Parts: sequence; structure tokens; C-alpha cells
Amino acid sequence: MMKKVYYQLKLTQKSPLRIGNGESEESDSDLMIDGRGFPFIPGSSLAGVLREQYGKMSSVSKNDVDSLFGYIDGEILENSHVIVSDAVVSPDAKEKDFIISIRDGIGIDEWGITITGNKYDFQVVETEKSYYAVLEWTGTEKSYQKEIENGLDPLVKMIVAQGLLLGARTTRGYGSMSVDVRRKKFDFPSEIQTWLMFDPFSADAFSDAESVQAGNENQKNIRIVAELVMKGSFTVRVNTARMEYMEDGSVPDSLPLKNSENKPVIPGTSWAGVFRHHMLALMRQSGLERTKGGKTEALNLLFGKAKKEGEHVRSRIRFNETEITGGKAYSMTRNAVERFTQSPRNTALYTNQLWQGGRGTLEIVVKASEITTLQKQLLATALIDLDLGLMTFGGESGVGRGRCEIEHLTVNGQDKTAELKSQNSHFLEVKA
Repeated sequence: MMKKVYYQLKLTQKSPLRIGNGESEESDSDLMIDGRGFPFIPGSSLAGVLREQYGKMSSVSKNDVDSLFGYIDGEILENSHVIVSDAVVSPDAKEKDFIISIRDGIGIDEWGITITGNKYDFQVVETEKSYYAVLEWTGTEKSYQKEIENGLDPLVKMIVAQGLLLGARTTRGYGSMSVDVRRKKFDFPSEIQTWLMFDPFSADAFSDAESVQAGNENQKNIRIVAELVMKGSFTVRVNTARMEYMEDGSVPDSLPLKNSENKPVIPGTSWAGVFRHHMLALMRQSGLERTKGGKTEALNLLFGKAKKEGEHVRSRIRFNETEITGGKAYSMTRNAVERFTQSPRNTALYTNQLWQGGRGTLEIVVKASEITTLQKQLLATALIDLDLGLMTFGGESGVGRGRCEIEHLTVNGQDKTAELKSQNSHFLEVKA
């Protein structure tokens, strides 16, 4: 007996999405856009992420992954047993439902200095509209238990529980998605007429389908959640080459980076840079050697590294974007002065908009098996220094900006605030 199983995936953005199309008309990396002019997630990208997640499940072998999702080995080709569609928004979507913005990126060296020629920008999209994709499986009664009951069913339960990370820079807070799944099954030949009338892409195709509940597949992550209170002002700046006006009609030289809800944000890229640089400084201050393959190389493995030969090491630690609520903006106009005469320099007048106060949440996730004891100690010490105001973020930190206090800290749901405040650097060790 043959069977068909369909899963409808409803993907809802929790953070900005960055999926480039390889073109650079609007930025150095423009978004993938469908025929309607709306962003979408290619089926190939979604299939790749699902394959990776399936391989991480404790009960799954490489042979299981290759058998279900296909593989190429030289001249040997095995087709995937799962057809994965593009993830697109519903037909009722409008252009106003999407906020596409351009964000800036820079490359920095191990000392936190900008690398010449490493300035770039890229498009991201934010939307409350959900994306819909369909997975289709066809097989026999014999393969159903292995590939569905012990395969795709546990996989979709896991992604409902944990969500998915899609697109570029996911370890820096981009592309976080919540997932809802609905499931339909057809048995042949008894239900062939019903199946012939079934269109998996129609609006009501899964209205009577089974809702998949979250599973409990445990990847043994360390999840750190720090509730922050901003001390004074901070700025994660956007230079206004793309002109933006303030309420009084003036045009500042830089503004705080904001999301689609017009709230200031500290992107995961900024957090990753701050923590990496501070942890490296801690290593130097501790007198740890900086030899190839030594302690510093281990830190590079945690945060990722781009090698000159084109080989890249993916970051093992993820920093989510922090949205700031409360506080307020204010502007400051200044001018540069001559070093010796202390007189104003010509054409050196500039206006910055800063953000004062507010609260936010920093979330850091790393797989427990992919972080060493030394890296844990360095990460814990960096969090202590963040709480003390010794580690700052954003621009102009040398003049007192970018300080915060950790009001509350949990590690895998366990309250670690007291240990943080007592400067006990072992608080990342959690009970199962």
C-alpha cells in the first residue's frame, strides 16, 4: 500500500530575515524577491536547514539522513524522498506588510579595529506576515514507519518546539522563526479520489488537518537570558547617507539602529563583536599564549573565523538581537577642535542622535558539547564585566556610552542572578 503525507509549515519571523539573491542593486547583498515583489524563502534553503536539523537528532544516523533527504556521491545520485516547496506569504499580502531596510556591516580585526575595505551593507526584511511551505512525502507502508513515524514526525515536532534559523548570519540573531505545523495523510488506493481533489497550496487545504504538537528532542544547549537595564546613553549608529529627518526637519549625521517597530536595537553582530573582543582581552591579560592552534585559536572556533584561503569556520555561539523598550532619543551637535589651538575645525560640525535609558533582553545560545571549560569561564567573566559596566557596547564607549546592568540572569531557566552579582564565574554550570 502506498501513502502520501503532507506537512504545512507556517513560519513567522521573530527577527529580521536576510536571504540574499546574489545581486547588488540596492545594497551589497539584496534580498531574494518573488514575482510579486515580496521576500520569500527558497525551498532549497529550507530543505538544507531541515536536513541539518534532522541530522542533529539523537536517534538519527548519517545513512538515515541520506536516505530521506538524498545525496550525491561522485556519480551516485539518490533523490530526496521529501519535496520541499518555497516558503511564501499568502496571496492577500500587501507591499505595506513588509519593511525592507538596509543595515551596515564592517569587518574588525582581533584588536577590535575596523579592517580597511571591509565595509558592506545588506538588505533585511521584517514582517508580521507568515510564510507558508509544504513538505510532501511519498512511500510504501514499509517505509512509513522509518521515514515518517521515526523520521519526519519527530523532526517537525522538534522544530515546532525550537523554531528554525533561516538565511544568513543566524548565529548573530537574524532569521529566527517560530514554526507551526499541520499534517495530512492519504492512503492509496482507498483515498485516491480525495487526494486528487486536494490542492496543498490552496488557502483552506489544511483547515481540517492535524496540528502537530511540540516534541521534547533535547539538543543540550546552554541558553543564557540576561535582562538588561541601560545605564546612561548608547548608540549603535546608522550613518545617514540614506537621508533621514528628525522631527524638527534637521538631518543628523547618524541615528540609532531601529527595527520595524521603530525601537532601538542592538544587533547580534554587535554583541558578538563585543564579547569576542573582550574575551580575547581577558586572555591576554591572563598571560595565555597566542600560538596557532593554541588558546586563541580555540576562541576563534567558538566565534567563527574567515580564513584567507576561502575556508570559513562557522560560529558555534548565537547572539540574538536585543530590542530596547523605554528610554528616549536626544540629539547632540558637536564640532572637532584643532589639537594645539583648540579652535573649531572647518567642516567638522556633526550631529548624532543617541538613546538614553531603556531595557532589553540579551539571549545567548551555545551547544553544551561545543564550548570548553576555558570558553565558559571567559564568557561568564565577560557577563560579569557587562553587569559591572566594564564591558561596553556600541559607539563612543570611550566617553561613557554603552553601559548596562544585568537585572536578572537565567541559564537554562535556572536563576543565576545571585551568582552573577557575587562574581562567581561558575554560574554557567547548570544541573540537567
